Formats: sequence, structure tokens, C-alpha cells
Amino acid sequence: MTSLLSTLREVTPDRPNRAVQGLRDHTLTVTLVKQSDAEIRAIVRNGEAKEYRVIINDAGALCSCPDAFYRGPCKHVAAVCIAQLQQHQAHGTLIHLMHDNGVVLCGEASPRRFWLRWTWNALNWSDVCPTCVYRWTHPAVTA
Repeated sequence: MTSLLSTLREVTPDRPNRAVQGLRDHTLTVTLVKQSDAEIRAIVRNGEAKEYRVIINDAGALCSCPDAFYRGPCKHVAAVCIAQLQQHQAHGTLIHLMHDNGVVLCGEASPRRFWLRWTWNALNWSDVCPTCVYRWTHPAVTA
């Protein structure tokens, strides 16, 4: 599967927050067009009914919105990544990052799956908890 976590890592911290909020309040909706091990294609519709095409593959992430053109990965790209990762979470298949003392970075009390002594390789796995990764890669923001 395409590396969703490394794609999210390229997005500035405010954009995943806006994507999560948009997915929660349904001002952003994600419709998968194509999904394979090599690529994800989706249409993201905003609250104004504008549609943006998102492609995520090993070469990077693209979105048809002006924000992505001028500033790089946008909230639409983040929304596709988050929606895909939430599917893993809904099925209880996410791998959480756990410290040696048993504390999970995202705060999950009883993770089914966890990884001790993780490495940067965690960013290449599509089923690692995005909240754990975010707290690991943005310690100043989450402190």
C-alpha cells in the first residue's frame, strides 16, 4: 500500500487538523476512485460542492486544488490519508507505537497490536496509528 504516513508527514501540522474537522462535520467527503498497492485515487468534495482530484503514490501526492499548487500537500490529501487510515482503525488493525514502559503514544489503553522500539521505517507502513506517528514526529506540537 502507498505510504500514507509518510505523505501525512509532508503536510504542515494545521492541515491534518482541518482535514479531521472537515471529515467529522462532513464538510469534506472522500470518494475512492481507485485503490491498489501502488496508488490511491480519490475525489474530495468540500462543503461548497467543489470537487478536487487527489492522487497518492510512491512518487508523492497531488491535488487539483490551488492550495496544493502553491503550497504543497493540502487538507484534501490529508483527508484521503486519514480516511484510509480510519478504515484500518475501524477494523482494529492499526499498529500503535509503544514506549518500553508500556505507554502508547496516542494514549490507547488496550491496543490489540503495538510496536516497541520502532524506527523511521514505521512511516512506510500503512497500518501504523496516525496519531502515534504524529505525536512521535511532532513532539513540540503535542507536548
